[in-house]
Amino acid sequence: MGPVLVFGHKNPDNDSICSAVAYAHLKNLTEPGDVFLPARLGPVPAETAWVFERFGIDLPDEVSHVFTRVRDVMTEDTLSIGPDATMLEAGRMMREHAVRALPVVDDSVVRGLINVTTLAELYIDETDVRGFEKMPVTVGHVASALGARVLVGDQARVLSGGVLIGAMEPETMVTYIKSGDTLVLGDRRRTQPMAIEAGVACLVVTGDAVPGDDVLALAAERGTAVILTRHDTYAAARLVNLSHPVGGLMDTGMLLTSPDVLLSELAEDLVESPHREAVVVDAEGALAGIVTRTNLARNLRRRVILVDHNEISQSAPGVAEASVLEIIDHHRVGDVQTSSPILFINLPVGSTATIVAERYRELCVEPPVGMAGLLLSALLTDTVLLKSPTTTDTDREVARRLAERVGVDAVEFGMDMFRARSQGRRFSAEEAVRADLKEYRVGDAVIAIGQIETVELADVMDHRDELVSVMEAMRLARGYDLLMLMVTDVVREGSEIVASGRVRLAERALGIELGSGSAWMDGVLSRKKQVAARMLESAGG
Repeated sequence: MGPVLVFGHKNPDNDSICSAVAYAHLKNLTEPGDVFLPARLGPVPAETAWVFERFGIDLPDEVSHVFTRVRDVMTEDTLSIGPDATMLEAGRMMREHAVRALPVVDDSVVRGLINVTTLAELYIDETDVRGFEKMPVTVGHVASALGARVLVGDQARVLSGGVLIGAMEPETMVTYIKSGDTLVLGDRRRTQPMAIEAGVACLVVTGDAVPGDDVLALAAERGTAVILTRHDTYAAARLVNLSHPVGGLMDTGMLLTSPDVLLSELAEDLVESPHREAVVVDAEGALAGIVTRTNLARNLRRRVILVDHNEISQSAPGVAEASVLEIIDHHRVGDVQTSSPILFINLPVGSTATIVAERYRELCVEPPVGMAGLLLSALLTDTVLLKSPTTTDTDREVARRLAERVGVDAVEFGMDMFRARSQGRRFSAEEAVRADLKEYRVGDAVIAIGQIETVELADVMDHRDELVSVMEAMRLARGYDLLMLMVTDVVREGSEIVASGRVRLAERALGIELGSGSAWMDGVLSRKKQVAARMLESAGG
């Protein structure tokens, strides 16, 4: 399987991305036998881009789903063979490495597939030596299959006639020979020159019995190739069939797939196909791996660690089919289910970054300055500069410790980060609404609550009409009963609530009036504890 993906929720906020990166870093240090790769499920918030740039850390890649892909189960470092190799070479490779098929690669591109079925057919055909009429070979191919030496002739010469076994009296034998044939025989001194004069293109001499100089000279004069092999005539005759080049027998109609195709899509084709394997190629047609029915039967799933969430609706598509190894979160317990016990750390603190920082301490790992900076920024955004009611003494102590490690004043650092959200950027109502949006079920209603934090409330509320327009369009498109946006002023320590849809749900739960389009809630900084919780309690009541 591939690396373990570590990621936060959809519409990621700063805590979601920073905690995933820092936790992946910690896991790579403490569990070096595996690879932990941080990821994100959406665009990067402005403050997140700012803090990653400040500490010179690469942003994690975005993933669209965690359904099992072909690349997650395919056999990599796949053996391959060239089209000019003989079937004997192919058979020996398959036997030595215990594989059933070999992709045929030429000029770095997959051209076909050779498998044990084709090889078996050649063995069955031993009772009737095929000859080379339908599928010509070169002298070199025959010599390679027989482990032989070419005594006379050009290895590149093409043989396209029949193949005969020289077991008759010479006078009888020559009546069977046609010009261009290949003759396999032992040290039959009388037959060899007569066969050359009858027009054979190639003489295969068995038992390591070197022909006389007169025979070799005659062969050179008539343009006949002479091959000497240690095998006896019976074995040589069997091996001649395997001198055919792979390129002439390969299956060019094999099943091809891309590494990023969903395994579920390939599985149906592979099960219904006469092929037992699919060849995996990249965009340029180069070999990337191979998938067999055995790979499918193993039922491998992508391995993931969830941070800052534990609900399927907030996670990546396909997470229900993935193998969840750990969950690190500070929200309510959701609906993610696992097939076996896992490490599930769920603590009532202000941010997931606090838990990750504590894990560094528990495992006796000093976070590098960059990782400490990411965690500090995440903690400060999720607790709104430690002012949110979700803030705990643990958050304050961790923030103090991280700020000391980074060498900054926590509040000044946090204010710089909040200012970075809007600095030099044109306001986008759609981005403001989508940036940090979470869904909840309140009774029979589905609501969504977004939140943006700012140090200049007026700069955002000047665009209230735009916000309402975007919210209404999004609410209708996604089927929400209610869509709310908290515009949180971190300086005034409160939030302006904007709502679209069934606003009475919000008015009753929060005790506000939204007739003018929005309402100020002093001291309300936490979506989870002060807004979402009250909405859920209202439904329960």
